[in-house]
Amino acid sequence: MSERFVDPQALQARSLAVIELLRDTAENRLRTYPADIEAVLVFSGPGTYFDRLKPEEPEWMRWMDRDRIRAGVAVVREVTATKLSQHTDRPLRSSQLTREDLLTDGPLFVYNGIEEENEVFSHALESSSCLLAKEKVILLSSVIDNNGDPRSINHTGDQVLSLYQARLNPNSLLYGISTVALVAHIPDYVRILNYTKFYEEHSIQGGSPSLHFHCYGLRSRPGTEESHIASELPRLVQYARQDHLATDQSPFSL
Repeated sequence: MSERFVDPQALQARSLAVIELLRDTAENRLRTYPADIEAVLVFSGPGTYFDRLKPEEPEWMRWMDRDRIRAGVAVVREVTATKLSQHTDRPLRSSQLTREDLLTDGPLFVYNGIEEENEVFSHALESSSCLLAKEKVILLSSVIDNNGDPRSINHTGDQVLSLYQARLNPNSLLYGISTVALVAHIPDYVRILNYTKFYEEHSIQGGSPSLHFHCYGLRSRPGTEESHIASELPRLVQYARQDHLATDQSPFSL
């Protein structure tokens, strides 16, 4: 199979511009939590909720999965607080929310990792200290391939694809949603928005309306961001050449 021609420098420069924007937003506390967010998609990562790392993962990847899950929980609660505050005379803090608030007015929490990650997260949901309404949590574990057969989620592209496929499934709580928050570490956005652009184009060609994305970039643990970005940039170029993702990014809000 012939590779698609891409300009590596221009491709990487566009992604690095997104990284800089997300970094500035996080450092200057400029994030917003609009009430119209219907689902919060947390990208699973290295380690698990209870494990620092999986076997053979380098130290700079420590606790990424747990950090993202906790950030996603925070986004769910902040969005819920925004929505409820619109109906009161004063702002409501996320710490004041009840489980009933999350159940009736909170966005969906979506997590779609590999089998091990999903299993561990399922156990974490049973904790008495869980800050989510479990009825609003969606675990996605598979995608449908080109032959119509299900297979396990294996990588970031599968995670994005599973969201788009669930959105088309009348039996899914994600059916027909239009506004999604994406939660991952800032360096992960080197590729994430190229994947959403890729599947968005296919979705629109199939007659579906566009998805609107809000991006929440999680700051890396000290001393890890440089290694993370360095691991992402070559894969961006490789997967663009193989036509596994788009050469530009989806539009997004912060």
